[in-house]
Amino acid sequence: MLRQHQASLDDKKKFTALVKDLFPAQAKNVNLLLMAYNMGIAQDIRKVSYINNTFAFRYVKQLMDDFGMSRVNADWIVSVWCDCYGYKVLGKVCDISVQKQGKGPAIQGEQTLSGKSYGDLFEYTKSGYGNGLAVTGFRGEKNQTIIFQNRFGNKPVIEIASGSFESTQIEEAILTEGINRISEKAFANCNKLHQVVLPMSVEEIADNAFENCYHLKSISLPAMLKTIGNAAFKGTGLRTIDLPKSVYWIGEALMADCRDLERITIPDNINRISGSMFEGCTNLKKINLPDSLSEIGDRAFFGCSSLDFAVIPDSVQQIGQDAFTNTDKQFIIQCSFGTYAEEYARKNKIKYQLV
Repeated sequence: MLRQHQASLDDKKKFTALVKDLFPAQAKNVNLLLMAYNMGIAQDIRKVSYINNTFAFRYVKQLMDDFGMSRVNADWIVSVWCDCYGYKVLGKVCDISVQKQGKGPAIQGEQTLSGKSYGDLFEYTKSGYGNGLAVTGFRGEKNQTIIFQNRFGNKPVIEIASGSFESTQIEEAILTEGINRISEKAFANCNKLHQVVLPMSVEEIADNAFENCYHLKSISLPAMLKTIGNAAFKGTGLRTIDLPKSVYWIGEALMADCRDLERITIPDNINRISGSMFEGCTNLKKINLPDSLSEIGDRAFFGCSSLDFAVIPDSVQQIGQDAFTNTDKQFIIQCSFGTYAEEYARKNKIKYQLV
């Protein structure tokens, strides 16, 4: 079914109706399937390159904690998604195989060798950004992949604290639903970090949060994200990034020195390209700026040596110093007659094309 109807996975109503029509006599299994689907398991399986126990257990735990599902049922339905969709349909490397319902768990994760729960391996402090806790560290020996828990005791975990994992050897960070802030330098200089899974609840990524994570090649930003701080992704290995429409504020040097960056989607509600936002992005060739834009900051595209074309909308009323300095020798600005962009191009002796 998943192989024949892959397109329906992106339409919640269509997928729900399809599953109910195909399996009318299996109401229980249909409900289990849809509960995991509504958590976003299909979308997250698409993002990862390797489906292991750590990835799968995130969903087992959430189904048990948030929906009261039994361990047996949670384990079974998550293994169905991982094996049937991840491995058999998408061809992902997968450690999980489907076992018959009622048999022993196919997915491990809750208990450590010492008998303590996984959540006990984290260190916490009171968050300064709401009524909850902030993660400040992790004491577990297997710290390459970390699944950040959303509760400790009877308190919610809402934040990854400032500098809490800076310069550590973490390779994969999976945040569970409920965490809403990634604080300053939380994962800065983690030179082995290559995978980050963010829940819908994240609303803020603070200054330098992922700076110099040069093995981080891709990241999917949640649709509820509101602000991204200064240099949050500076020096990462990101090749593409889509800023969601919910974002209303972007800090300085957001993508500076991302030498592999080829494409970025900027939503229409952004009215300013921040200073040094793309400085040193030597692989960036073209940029489409939203019609809502009013300002391009100082050195915004400085040193983008492959940038040869930029469409500047009529709405732009200010372009900062050295905004397009040291771009490609054939760099051309496309703009309308009589606009600020035309005046800027003439004044700075930049080639331009009127439309």
